[in-house]
Order: sequence, then C-alpha cells, then structure tokens
Amino acid sequence: MHAPFDLVEVEPGRRLHVCVEGPPDAPWVIFDHGAFGSYADGWWIKEALKSDHRVVLYGRAGMDWSDPAPEGTALTPEFHIADLRRLLDLLGARPPYILVGHSMAGLRLHAFANLHPAELAGRVFVDAMNPTNLRPKGGMRLLKAFGRLLRIGRVASKIGALNLIAPVTGDDIKLPKERRLEKRFLFRKTDHWTAALEEVLAIDPEASCFDQSVAVTTPVSVFSRQADGGENAGLVKSVSNQGGYGRLFALEGETHTSLLNPAHAARIAREVRYMTRIQVPWSQIPQPDKAAHDQPEIGV
Repeated sequence: MHAPFDLVEVEPGRRLHVCVEGPPDAPWVIFDHGAFGSYADGWWIKEALKSDHRVVLYGRAGMDWSDPAPEGTALTPEFHIADLRRLLDLLGARPPYILVGHSMAGLRLHAFANLHPAELAGRVFVDAMNPTNLRPKGGMRLLKAFGRLLRIGRVASKIGALNLIAPVTGDDIKLPKERRLEKRFLFRKTDHWTAALEEVLAIDPEASCFDQSVAVTTPVSVFSRQADGGENAGLVKSVSNQGGYGRLFALEGETHTSLLNPAHAARIAREVRYMTRIQVPWSQIPQPDKAAHDQPEIGV
C-alpha cells in the first residue's frame, strides 16, 4: 500500500509521512499519535479543526509510511521532537503551536514543553502518559510488559500470523473506510512494530527532558477515561494554581481509543480553539459559543 499523503524529506534520503490541512495562515495544531498508533488516529480532530486551523498529522520515524531513523539512532523523545521541528520548519509552520497527544505521546508533550516552551501555545492530553508515573517500579514494569507484547507482535508480523487478525481488528475511533483499511495494513507491517518497540526501549524516566522542576504554565486540557482524570490530573492542578488555564475531563465508560472518535474530537477542538484565542496573538479565532463548555469538567 502506497503512502496516502505526502512524504517530506527531513534529512537527506529520509522522509516523514505527513497530512496537512487547513488555511496556510491559520494557527498550527500538531497531533502526535501513541506508541503503536498512526497519523490516522487524529483524523477526526483534523476534520473538526481544519476550517480555521492548520492541522498536522504525521508518522514518526519508522512508523506508518515514514522512513526509519538512521541506523543506531535511539528513538528517544528528544530525537522525535527534533524530527518534528525539522518537519514543521519544512512545512513553513509558524509557532506557537498547540500539541495534541494521545497515549504515550504524552511523554513527548511533556518533553517538548521543557525543551521548547516558547514554541507552545497549549497542550491537550488524550488519555496520555506522564513521565512521573514511570519512576515508581510499577510504572516501568508496565512499560516493559508492553515492550514484550510488541516483541511478540513483531515476530507474528514476520511470519504472517497477523494477516488473519488484521481484518477483524476493532475501530473505536470510527474512522472512514479508507483510513480503517490503512490501520489494518499497518497492523501487519513489521517495520511499524519494530519502531514502536524501539521507542518503548528508548524511554528513560530520568531523562533531563522530563525534568519536573521546569515550570510550564501554557494552557493544558486533559481528557481521560478515568474517574480521577488519569496521569495528568496533577498537571492541570499545577497550571491552574499558577494562574494558568487548566481543564480536566473525566469520560468514564470510554476506551483508550474511543476518546478520538468524532464526538470527542469535537470537544477537543473546542479546547484547542479556546487556547488559540487566548495564546496566539495573530489568530482570527472567533469567540466560542456557549457550547464551548458544555462538557463535564471535574474539579482540580
């Protein structure tokens, strides 16, 4: 299957797969998918925002249709952030950006805020991870267990065992047929499993990019399927206590991926628009209507 969107050369001979939609002069929003996700996971967020934002969906090195990283390169958050910034520069992106991250992309959202705070207008965490939760032994045990699962998946992809499973994999995101078929193709792709595994193996909870002493007060919204708001609930409280904008939405009964479906993407888009309006001076985003805060927020 050929890449459905553009392949942009970020280094000589190495390209990243990227889908960009929205007015060229609009504020920029970047969606970062989870460890075994793809660009398509942010499809409905793009659809909800593309009328007045420039939205970027992309595949990290080695994932979906992106070329792998140079041999011997550790797929750390720092590497991926540098890669993303190269891509954004080539796309002519104009900071500050709003970053939306799902699942393990939460780690990169934390790292980006520490490394390049001046380039941020806000962050939206969608059932996303927080590096502080990896520091206790239990957190690393879960991460290592996920790594073992990825190893098994990689072997299964090599021997063709996933060809039988891929056609019946679920789709809580409710993607259009074409995007759904792409996801099932990637489920069988060994390179995709390999890159996901290498990302997990490269995570160091003590890395300097996860330094929690760095104060970041740009707006934060957290969407979680857990009643207490999940791993980033404390971040919302921290930002709010410093006079910043922090909102927390507990959406019990949802799955890890259903938080990216059309209904929730519309809610995420309303948060993004609010952040843009208050943080991006040159934006032309209109005042939100009363529906902008119609979702159940839990106290922090």
